[in-house]
Amino acid sequence: MLTAADEANQQMVDRLIAEGDLWSRPLIAAFRATPRHRFLDRIFQYQRKRERWREIPLLEPGAEQLRLIYSDRALITHVSPADRTGPGVPTSSSSQPSLMAQMLEDLQLHAGLRTLEVGSGTGYNAALLALLAAPAAITSVDVDRDILLEAWEHLRSFADRRVDFRHADGREGYAEAGPFDRIMVTAATPDLEPAWLEQLAEGGLLLAPLVLAPGLAFVVRGTMTKGEFRGRLTRAAYFMPLHAEGEAGEPGECPWPQSPELRTAPAPWAGWFERRRIHGNWLEFVQALVFFGLARGLEVQQRSGTGGEAEYGINDLGSICWFGSGQWQVNGDSAHDLACDLYRAWLEAGGPRPTEFHLRAYPRHGPGVLQARGFLRRGPRCDQFWEPMDPIERIMPPS
Repeated sequence: MLTAADEANQQMVDRLIAEGDLWSRPLIAAFRATPRHRFLDRIFQYQRKRERWREIPLLEPGAEQLRLIYSDRALITHVSPADRTGPGVPTSSSSQPSLMAQMLEDLQLHAGLRTLEVGSGTGYNAALLALLAAPAAITSVDVDRDILLEAWEHLRSFADRRVDFRHADGREGYAEAGPFDRIMVTAATPDLEPAWLEQLAEGGLLLAPLVLAPGLAFVVRGTMTKGEFRGRLTRAAYFMPLHAEGEAGEPGECPWPQSPELRTAPAPWAGWFERRRIHGNWLEFVQALVFFGLARGLEVQQRSGTGGEAEYGINDLGSICWFGSGQWQVNGDSAHDLACDLYRAWLEAGGPRPTEFHLRAYPRHGPGVLQARGFLRRGPRCDQFWEPMDPIERIMPPS
């Protein structure tokens, strides 16, 4: 007879299948055999009124705790110590189950493949990987010794899962166990790391949450072919950032210089994204527009607008325009022209979404591409060539 906790896990798996996040039989079996509550000793919830983190023990979860554990939410598992500057910041989490399932489906992992996990977290993802890749062992690296030890402790009760935990900076991969057929990065990165590309076997698959700009983060999936990374973005995803030992929290942002008083202008799409419209999705639209600008060399930022709506800005040498669902805010005529030109170019290109570009990437010290269609973006670590799909193949949801 199943315990209440095990029953909650089965119901979560049922929901993931029903909602289309989980579909392959081996992965379904892995989720059913790997209860999430076995990897959560405690979580933290932020109390805004008291401006502090509340610790919730989970070693003997009751009904309320089980609802939280098996909700489709990312759960904070580690927080840096409070100090004079604030109550501390999250440093590790258990990822949203639906996103985990989607990424593991994308990874196409099967028996015998050599796999590297960057970011050990609670050990939950490593336990799933190990069941799929058996009899091969999973190599899981993390820069935080406490997190690594906790993940190792969780895996002790799953004796059949072969996971080799290593203390290392995930940005450097783990060359001693490479090359790898699969590399799965479970922390946000501003670029593909050259070490990952070097340690990925020919034809191997890499998945990583790529943060291209504030509020613009997607999973990138691709393979190495003759020394070249080729891939595409698959879905929006937000993870804790990769960091070096001793670092904590989000990297400091570089805000744009204060602009002169902004002028308001009506947006050409005003009224298009009201709730009654079935296909009107403001966030999907504006992220597609500003990603197109990012690929063309513009800077991108995000802020919270009126009523908490996400607004995105573009910047070209100080000409700044902020996009809202009903209006633009510009700091001059050149900024207004910049926004108009970007919008028209995006429309003429067919309105490509970020997932409708091919990506080719090389480390900065590599040979690069002498001739490439699309747009060159200089990432922190790699040259990225973004090429819109031609033709765009898009399946729209039913009305």
